[in-house]
Amino acid sequence: MKKKLDNTDNSVLLQVITEQQQTIERLHEQLEQLQHRLDKLLHLLYGTKSEKKSKPKPEESSDSSGTPYDSQCKKGSKSTTSNMNGRRPLPATLSRVRMEHDVPEEQRGCSCCWHKMQRMGQVITEQLEYKPGELYVIEHVRLKYSCQKCKGNIVTAALPPQPIDKGLPGPGLLTEVILNKYQSHLPLYRQTQRFAQVGIDLPRSTLCDWVMQSGALLKPIVDLMQTDTLLPGIRIFTDDTPCPVLAKGKTHTGRLWVYIGGGRDNPTCVIYDYTKSRSQTAPQKFLKGYRGYLQADAYAGYDILYKDGTIIEVGCWAHCRRKFIDIIKAAKEPSLADIAVKYIGELYQVEREAAKLTSLQRKYYRRKYSKPILKRFYRWLRNHQVKTLPKSPIGKAIAYALNHWHALNNYRRDGILNIDNNTSERAIKPVVLGRKNYLFAGSHEGAKNAAVLYSLIETCKLIEINPFDYLKDVLTRLPTTLIKDLKHLLPYNWKPSL
Repeated sequence: MKKKLDNTDNSVLLQVITEQQQTIERLHEQLEQLQHRLDKLLHLLYGTKSEKKSKPKPEESSDSSGTPYDSQCKKGSKSTTSNMNGRRPLPATLSRVRMEHDVPEEQRGCSCCWHKMQRMGQVITEQLEYKPGELYVIEHVRLKYSCQKCKGNIVTAALPPQPIDKGLPGPGLLTEVILNKYQSHLPLYRQTQRFAQVGIDLPRSTLCDWVMQSGALLKPIVDLMQTDTLLPGIRIFTDDTPCPVLAKGKTHTGRLWVYIGGGRDNPTCVIYDYTKSRSQTAPQKFLKGYRGYLQADAYAGYDILYKDGTIIEVGCWAHCRRKFIDIIKAAKEPSLADIAVKYIGELYQVEREAAKLTSLQRKYYRRKYSKPILKRFYRWLRNHQVKTLPKSPIGKAIAYALNHWHALNNYRRDGILNIDNNTSERAIKPVVLGRKNYLFAGSHEGAKNAAVLYSLIETCKLIEINPFDYLKDVLTRLPTTLIKDLKHLLPYNWKPSL
């Protein structure tokens, strides 16, 4: 009987110890999560935002043969430093205003023999100056004719078609207002103040009407970019960002999506699409009929696009790396995250070496050099997944990499694909910068209009043509362009009119 009681006591004691151990592990896991969140918040407030790791000091760096890092960099360093000395010449295309400065008469005598000195040359010092952009008025003189015999019939020359019918602004002024807001991030009320400084009264509501009408005029071009270039392509980058919209009660948070594609080796167009929510139906509707690679983050709303296999998911190693970088920033000593970042760094090193190869060469180069790294990294992730708490920061980072491993490896399927989705993240930055200045769109229609104008501006920047020259010329030609000729005004087909 006593033995039975002892066994019962031991089992109860063992159960209590097990429960306490589980409680300790759970509390330890919660403490680790809270500490990570605190360190992350402190870093956001006071730390650097760069994901680049600090380079080791030259005296501490050496290659495998023991050669100091600074000795490796000496070759070619002369050309690097020489570019930093002196002032760059100003462009010859700028107009020059000549201002002569003569030596006073009393200083023209030689200090040695007192003979009068003769002019021998000149020294030119260039200074860069600025005056506010020039506004000018175009006088459309419409000649009138009348019949001298019957004295009744009068004919007046027609006014050429304008971007805004019977409107005050010319194409150049419309372009300036558009670029000031969506490229230079200058809200309309500030533009009103700038026009007032040169004596022109242009209310904000007037400028808003101009921008809306210009967007409506340019929208068919963006629609054609989508059907003519983006969707027929085989690779698209995408991302999204919040877009606050003025509404009753509180600001409504819509969504601005970006899609980058066209071309084969290099993208040729950027298209933004505004939706009222972040529903999965937004990319479904926009990408209807598309077949190819879609490089995006791990947003679950894209998952439905990959089900039938017509769209292939390509993951983003920058997102994966960021999970580990956040741990490194918050940690006070080396951890497993440093090893993971080192593996990912090796993958990026292969990409840097393959940057100048053709897409076909790059595919096989990755197969030879990236594939072994990925195998080693996968084994490392598997081994450490069972050794870490699932809900700890490092556990979550490892789980993210393993859960999306297939998508993260898909960039090796074709040499035209990128290792990350930074292309679309860079396209989101102009929207983020603008949002910090104008705060919100005035309406859902205003947000859709902004998407049209952002699309054309960022496409021009992507293919390296001047947005001002393009928009001014297109706004001039659009009123007289037929639908069948619209393809000639696409940014990548555009040729300036004489």
